[in-house]
Amino acid sequence: MSDFAVVIEGVSKRFQLPIDRPRSLKEAWTDLRRGAGYKARGVRSEPFWALQNVNLKVPRGSIYGLVGRNGSGKSSLLRIMAGIYRPTEGHVVAHGRISALLELGAGFHPALSGRENVYLNASVLGVPKAQIAERVDQIIEFSGLDEFIDSPVKIYSSGMYVRLGFAVAVHVDPEILIVDEVVAVGDEEFQMRCFNHLDSLRSEGVTIVLVSHDLGMMRANCDQMAWLNRGEVAAAGDPPEVLNAYMDTIDTEGAASVGHRPRPDAEGESPLVITGLDFLDDAGRRPRTFSTGDSLTVRIHYSASERIEDPVFSLGFYDPNNFHLAGPRSHIDGFRPGTVEGTGWVDFCLDRIPFRSGTYHVNVAVQDSGASFLYDRRAREFWLLISGEPDPQANGLLDVGGHWTSGA
Repeated sequence: MSDFAVVIEGVSKRFQLPIDRPRSLKEAWTDLRRGAGYKARGVRSEPFWALQNVNLKVPRGSIYGLVGRNGSGKSSLLRIMAGIYRPTEGHVVAHGRISALLELGAGFHPALSGRENVYLNASVLGVPKAQIAERVDQIIEFSGLDEFIDSPVKIYSSGMYVRLGFAVAVHVDPEILIVDEVVAVGDEEFQMRCFNHLDSLRSEGVTIVLVSHDLGMMRANCDQMAWLNRGEVAAAGDPPEVLNAYMDTIDTEGAASVGHRPRPDAEGESPLVITGLDFLDDAGRRPRTFSTGDSLTVRIHYSASERIEDPVFSLGFYDPNNFHLAGPRSHIDGFRPGTVEGTGWVDFCLDRIPFRSGTYHVNVAVQDSGASFLYDRRAREFWLLISGEPDPQANGLLDVGGHWTSGA
């Protein structure tokens, strides 16, 4: 038996995109009435390569993640793995029965009830009717849709569709389960139940291929991972390494979009560089962890090889999903460091840490006095650990403090 559940070799996928579409609804309606259509109008098309020479091996019994921006080719690759698309070039070999949850409502008939769609969807996946009958109650219970299961699915919300589709997909004895981002539509309780069930399937030897933009969840659950960028594999391997490479690119492009651009005449080493970052408590110590509500000083160490007037220092606080939580900048806060030369430091002080327990990365940058070009930037090198047990009653990423009062 192969050690790999799915082997993808040299896969490319080409689509033909029309480039002479009707420019308005009126034009499209006129063409339709004349019986013109695209061919009669001489509509041209051009090739678009959604995937190019993709080579991946998915280990048997693992959770394998795919990450990348929208339009990077992730969904196209899943559809090729599920047998929905045929590759233009290359081939995919899957060792095992495949069950896939790729889009809302796939395999459902809107006029049929949820119960009837359980049978329909499972039969599409090749499950005998007798086996479905044995598990229909289990599927309904997992979906949590008992109250609506005999209603037509056309009245279902997107979250209800996901609940029913996922419940069917994981209860038909798949050997390879392919799940697209649709699970994110469900509420937090259902998402937790989904991933607990995925983990139990993995322990039973089921291979799971997963696409999600929830990078923290992917880091925590995936055994291996690949990053697709414009249809090509940009990185593959251990999740921390792949995610760091992916998020470094996002960070760099995001920094450029807000003015973190290199000097126009930049050649060789910058005259002002960031040499380190310290997280200090109110006694000036560097503890390994902090707690929500503690005071915090972020000390930025720099080295300047020439005299530089009033550089602008900035920080970026990010959660594990690379969500930007805060971005203090020294000039916005009214701080002017004056002339810097040689080595020194600049402090950013928080009276109270607002972040709940978790691990956060802190980016640091320094720009010219007008914040128009970048001297130096260091991303995803410095990590702030907020300890403590997560509060199950807490909402949101931040503890903003404050207090309540009442009156009559």
